[in-house]
Amino acid sequence: MTETDRGSNLAINGERLWNSLMRMAEIGALPNGGCRRLGLTPEDSAGRALLAGWARENGYGVARDRIGNLFIRRPGTRPELAPVMMGSHLDTVVTGGRFDGVLGVLGGLEVLRTLDDAGIATERTLELVVWTNEEGARFAPGNTGAFAFAGKYTLEQALAHADADGTRVGDALEALDELGLEPVGGRPIEACFELHVEQGPYLERAGIPVGIVTGTYTVRYFNLTIAGEASHLAQPLTDRRDALVGMAEAILAIRRVGAAHGEQGRSNASWINVFPNVRGTVAETVQMSCDVRHADPEVARAMAADLHGSIEDASRRTGIAMTLDPFHQFGPIHFDAGLVDLLRRTARSRGHRCQDILTVAGHDAIALAPIAPTAMIFVPSAAGLSHNEREYTDPAACAAGTDVLLHAVLAKAGRD
Repeated sequence: MTETDRGSNLAINGERLWNSLMRMAEIGALPNGGCRRLGLTPEDSAGRALLAGWARENGYGVARDRIGNLFIRRPGTRPELAPVMMGSHLDTVVTGGRFDGVLGVLGGLEVLRTLDDAGIATERTLELVVWTNEEGARFAPGNTGAFAFAGKYTLEQALAHADADGTRVGDALEALDELGLEPVGGRPIEACFELHVEQGPYLERAGIPVGIVTGTYTVRYFNLTIAGEASHLAQPLTDRRDALVGMAEAILAIRRVGAAHGEQGRSNASWINVFPNVRGTVAETVQMSCDVRHADPEVARAMAADLHGSIEDASRRTGIAMTLDPFHQFGPIHFDAGLVDLLRRTARSRGHRCQDILTVAGHDAIALAPIAPTAMIFVPSAAGLSHNEREYTDPAACAAGTDVLLHAVLAKAGRD
């Protein structure tokens, strides 16, 4: 009998999973069906509290570390062994949906509950993790908790990240009573799994219920500063240096970079800050976030070079100074080959059609991959929509992804 055959009749409770998802969606609910629980806000904390309450009802351990990562623990029979970890995030963007991140957390909770229902003990402790500030919608960049756990940030650096109003991550954690006592990271992990919605259209288009994420796109982020000159609207158009005109040219240039590199090319301008941003005054400065992404690392590097050239051209055409500075990057990251193969075999043995896929977006698993064997499971996003109130993944798909997660986790944790 193989490790993927063990417990082959074990099945999650899809109705319970769905009910948990819908109950969590009530926290920070928006008028059109979505959710808003920005990282380290009262809504985010309320979502964590709901999960912690469910965990305590089931007898699991609940702990936080010093960056606020929340750990739900189901002890194994051999506590000296490194744990098997699963999880994602509960924070959302401003226009958040009900499934992004949340499915990975509540799918993990369903794994623990299912093992309880079946009376199955595992040799390794199982840890369900809610990572702090994955989205970065309030505190940028995101993945604060996962990157701190992985050692990319020191604890001091992570706590010092500030929002637009100057509030630090550490201050927000303290105000919400989300600061824990456990050290951040620095301990062995046997395996780490993240279940997530695809946030793209490809699984749905192919009619495939489960995606096995083998790795990431290569992504390069930049900050773009456009320096014009403030003036009254009475000034003739030919005499102006309007930063908003430069911004318009820059956005079109950014779009053309991605469009020139086919279906796998992505180029984005997603955040803008205008000064002074008042009526009656020509804009003096614009700050923007932009990025390029591609499955092929060499193409991504070429796109970054094209972006620099396109911004220089836009600056010359408009006579407005534009400065493009690197901000953040990731990829290509290749998830653990053994875990990826385990997920493929698990999906097939459970009767779920699957295909390999790359993630275009950033996830907590990306932060963890350098320090522990890590892999991801995707399930389809209706119409490819995410970061949108209409984000939707149907109950059957949620259950299928969680089923694969259950049996892969059990295979790595060892049935006692």
